[in-house]
Amino acid sequence: VVILDGVTDVRNLGAIARSAEASGAHALIIPNKKTAQVNAEAIKTSAGALSSLPVCRTASLNNALEYLTMNGVQIIAADLSGKGYLHELDLTLPTAIVMGAEGEGIRPHILRQTNHRFRIPMLGTTDSFNVSVAAGIILYESMRQRL
Repeated sequence: VVILDGVTDVRNLGAIARSAEASGAHALIIPNKKTAQVNAEAIKTSAGALSSLPVCRTASLNNALEYLTMNGVQIIAADLSGKGYLHELDLTLPTAIVMGAEGEGIRPHILRQTNHRFRIPMLGTTDSFNVSVAAGIILYESMRQRL
């Protein structure tokens, strides 16, 4: 499952949905407010993935995360201050991946609900990947571990 916290760009939403569907994710969870709309541009960017990947809207990401945790799903988040690296996580377990808005990242109260905060290894001087690129990297690693 992929959870988006504050991602407002429809192109990022579409690109993340495309990577999620191609990697075998089961659903995309987005908040009701302050998020990108699932519109024609998002669907076009997703190459149709938004037509087949379930999109779940929620009034409370907190409640969604609590529900997933109670049902044995580990919650992970890419975070520049994460202690470990993506490839060190066991992604063969039921997993929800939280992705935050560019610039702002994941809100603190959402980060507190995660089981693991990790970094994606980088070599350049840019401080982070674009949110849709980071989601693609994480989803690919999850798929790689499961194959």
